[in-house]
Amino acid sequence: MEQHYDLVMVAYSFVIATLTGYCGIEMTARVRAAAPDQKGRWVLAGAFAFGTGVWAMHFMGIAAMTIGAPVSFDLPITAASWLVAVAVSAIGFYVIRNGVRLFTWLIASVLMATGVCLMHYGGMYAMRMLPAIEYRPLLFWASAGIALGASGAALLIMTWLRTSHHWTHVALRLAAAIVMAVAVTGMHYTGMAAAMFAPGAYCSPGNQLSDAWTILGLVMVGTAVVSLSQWWALLK
Repeated sequence: MEQHYDLVMVAYSFVIATLTGYCGIEMTARVRAAAPDQKGRWVLAGAFAFGTGVWAMHFMGIAAMTIGAPVSFDLPITAASWLVAVAVSAIGFYVIRNGVRLFTWLIASVLMATGVCLMHYGGMYAMRMLPAIEYRPLLFWASAGIALGASGAALLIMTWLRTSHHWTHVALRLAAAIVMAVAVTGMHYTGMAAAMFAPGAYCSPGNQLSDAWTILGLVMVGTAVVSLSQWWALLK
């Protein structure tokens, strides 16, 4: 069964990824600048915003796909994939709260990449396809490799860049956010390309998230969370 994509939704998923990357850079600066007794609060805030943004991007990317049958999702599995995204983001923000050392960077990159893969393929599993989705091994492992590279790059980018409202620094952060977005969306759509849907496959009739407006609403909520977190970070 061939896959087709709504290009507007694909473009929107990239916008979400870019916004999320920029928010992550701003949140990292707040985490590192915070007093010791305030770092935990910023780690949690950053994890919630960044994890929600990455999840919303992946969810939007999956929803952009058409396979010749209505796409729907299992609510508990979808919620679990969001929790994984927030959890691995918390690991990342915790590791870089006081800077990054080589060993901790490597460990955090592997943990984050594992979490990103669990989130992505968990989100795919949430469709509960009948027959089940199969994956092309080469593209599957390529997506895992991209996830590892993207996680490591994100940690370094968010650590190196500092908050400043000078236009050159803003432009640099935006460029870095776009680089992060390319990596994140690259992992996602490589993983999507790895998926093989059997002819006549369909999503489980028991899935709770089946209405297109419901799915879009969840993505919009995720985008709003990232946007409001960005605004809050800028005010602090």
